[in-house]
Amino acid sequence: MPRETVQRGCEPRREKVGRGRRDGMLLFAGVGVAALYALPGLAAEGDTFSPFVSYTRYYDSNLYRLDDNESSLVPDKSDQYNVLTAGLNVDWRPGRQQVLAKASKSLVRFSRYDHLDYDGSDYQLRWNWRLGNHLSGGIGGTEKVTQSNLGNQGGVPVNNEVTLRRGFADGAWQFHPRWSVGAGAATVESTNSVLTLLDYEEDSVHATLGYKTPKGSKLSGQLRRAEGEYPNRPVSSTLDREYTQTEYNLLGDWTLTGKLIAHGKIGYVQREHDTRAQRDFSGVAGRLSADYMLTGKTTLNAAIYREVANSDRDDATYQINTGTSLGAAWRATSKITVRGNAAFENRQFEGDPGGPLVGDQRDDDTVSGSLSVGYSPIEAATIELGVQAGKRDSNITGYGYDFHAVFLSVRGDF
Repeated sequence: MPRETVQRGCEPRREKVGRGRRDGMLLFAGVGVAALYALPGLAAEGDTFSPFVSYTRYYDSNLYRLDDNESSLVPDKSDQYNVLTAGLNVDWRPGRQQVLAKASKSLVRFSRYDHLDYDGSDYQLRWNWRLGNHLSGGIGGTEKVTQSNLGNQGGVPVNNEVTLRRGFADGAWQFHPRWSVGAGAATVESTNSVLTLLDYEEDSVHATLGYKTPKGSKLSGQLRRAEGEYPNRPVSSTLDREYTQTEYNLLGDWTLTGKLIAHGKIGYVQREHDTRAQRDFSGVAGRLSADYMLTGKTTLNAAIYREVANSDRDDATYQINTGTSLGAAWRATSKITVRGNAAFENRQFEGDPGGPLVGDQRDDDTVSGSLSVGYSPIEAATIELGVQAGKRDSNITGYGYDFHAVFLSVRGDF
């Protein structure tokens, strides 16, 4: 990218503009947390409404995820920022029905590169319906506004806000104590405020045949068909605007022992595009995860996956993400919890875009980890201090990076 583009976008502010706004955030966070300690009583488990508020302060050593060759393009790669979030969780159970809802708003404010400031939101609504003893399903929708991952923008210093909307409806008929059949449909829309070439829409339908074992584990076969489009991509011989994806999946939820629960999805995926056949994909994809109660105070979770995903770049038709992760939580005392996570992911940007990029498709390896300690002086409040670190290696110059971060957060649940 042109050097002057990065210099203009990454130039830090030279005056203390916005100080009052950040001070107001700090005051709001302080008042909200203090109010938790003044509550005469705590919300009991199972309450319908559960408000919450949290405030987190981050330090990031490499905010734009630049490699060493690009470090001279910005005055300082590091920054500090605040995230203030307030919201409400709802779990309403009228009779045999269940309504789940979440509404939250986040204010993200940066100290140096304040052109990245944004207001995020997360809205979710789901109705788990049941009719009689044999018919059940779910209807709902979500909308989430967040900022695109700066590490996936190739150092381009723009504030790109992503709005992801999803709607769905599904149902199942349990025609036998062990067997059921089901069907559903979903629609997804992702829009970008700046990087509009990444906008996409997808409509899908699926059908399932499920079996429940005598011990409560669930197995099902699924046929899924999706049709997607990048509406803002120009008609071109090097990029595809539309795709069709067919999946033949085997799904499972296994209670192997009283301490080990596993979830799995594995299947054969066929992805076809609207122009060149060499951009198509066919192969095995899936995800396997497990939760293990090592002791009464220690929980482990692990996952391994290979998934086909829409590309977050405008020079690849799709990407294959392959990775693994391991997490642990140790409840050292009734008030102190230690958490750790480590992950590795390989991302292959596929789809042979043609032209000068043939034979030089991007391939990334990313390693990341975190460690934190949480302290709960009372049941309704948690203070957490943690560190994060990560490193990415890429076969394309300019896309590797390393970073470390420190955060301090306070959360209260009414």
